[in-house]
Amino acid sequence: MNYQKQSHLSAKHAGIYIHIPFCIKKCPYCDFYSISELSLKEPFILALLKEIELRSDTDLVVDTIYFGGGTPSLLTSEELEKILSAVAKNFKLASSKSLADKVSENLQITFEVNPGSLNPNKIKDGSLSRYNYLKEIKKIGVNRLSIGVQSFDNNKLNFLKRVHSSDDAQKTILSARDAGFDDIGFDLIYGLPDERQNLWLNDLNSALEYSPEHLSCYMLSYEPETPMFRAYKRGYITPLDDESVASLFRLTSKYLTANSFCHYEVSNFASSYEHQSKHNKKYWQMVKYLGFGPSAHSYNGQSERFWNIKSVEKYILMVNQGRLPIAEKEILTDNQRLIEYTMVGLRTEKGVELKYFKGLKGLNSVIDEIKQRAWGEEEECPTDGDRLRLTPDGWLFLDTITRWFVDLIEK
Repeated sequence: MNYQKQSHLSAKHAGIYIHIPFCIKKCPYCDFYSISELSLKEPFILALLKEIELRSDTDLVVDTIYFGGGTPSLLTSEELEKILSAVAKNFKLASSKSLADKVSENLQITFEVNPGSLNPNKIKDGSLSRYNYLKEIKKIGVNRLSIGVQSFDNNKLNFLKRVHSSDDAQKTILSARDAGFDDIGFDLIYGLPDERQNLWLNDLNSALEYSPEHLSCYMLSYEPETPMFRAYKRGYITPLDDESVASLFRLTSKYLTANSFCHYEVSNFASSYEHQSKHNKKYWQMVKYLGFGPSAHSYNGQSERFWNIKSVEKYILMVNQGRLPIAEKEILTDNQRLIEYTMVGLRTEKGVELKYFKGLKGLNSVIDEIKQRAWGEEEECPTDGDRLRLTPDGWLFLDTITRWFVDLIEK
């Protein structure tokens, strides 16, 4: 289906995040909301379409759509098309072309893919090939893939209890290229217990063999309320020591930048500016985004944030009653907004604009300390004003640096 052209009639821009809260099996390290009860998928999708309708705003121009989860690739192509049709009906799309055209500078539609959900031996319809599925979603309008590879090492995948193998990941990548995708990113995890540089370098080299446009490299973290955190607290897992963690982080940055990737955010690397995640940059730049589905967050770009309930069943019930499935709202104070700007801004290659901190007592001392430790650099920018951007070594001490700024703001 081709969507009608939609013009830029409004200066109001936003991104849309759609949370698909289903997984074949929950990964033990993941703290994102998801369930494995796939019988709820059909009523969930009907409720999702209704939530999109309830929050319709045809003055709002949507220039990024991001399907996350959970496992979005558990959606059929027909279900995906219904969701995108609902978005196109209830919002303006910032596209000078139809959604089915190739990557447009105006509209980026990202779709997360779990290689395990595309394994023909593990899905109900064994006749549906990876290639056919990916070809179908590209035809519908998806123009960017984020593939949850995590590792090309089966031992690491077994430790992470992923439902896919290295072979599944490689076949998914090749099928995506064959289907015509030219904007593909991989998620990779490193810093597992006892992981050493050679093992991580093997993963990075394997990834680069497929010439991805984007890499998200995440250090394994032990999030509260997850099975892996409980195993760690009980002594079944010994996390990698801090020195080794720092060494792997430095290695990642140096190795990928040497291979022509831009390290544009703590965990994210792109082969060019055009291949950065335009949607995720909305979070880091604190601009407007709308979240749909259970647990999804929304922000009005000014001071209001709210998030949906973390329950598929309650979500379906509330939406079917014509109610927005909001769990809580909060109004940010000026200080809270500045603190959040600091937290997200310092994560990025551009850093923060110092004009927003003007007048804070002790600011110069903090900046001098950061520069003396080679944790950051002060840059003159004729257009945006002076900036403070952190170095990769500074990113290793991001929490400490952020705390220094928070202390200044809260004085």
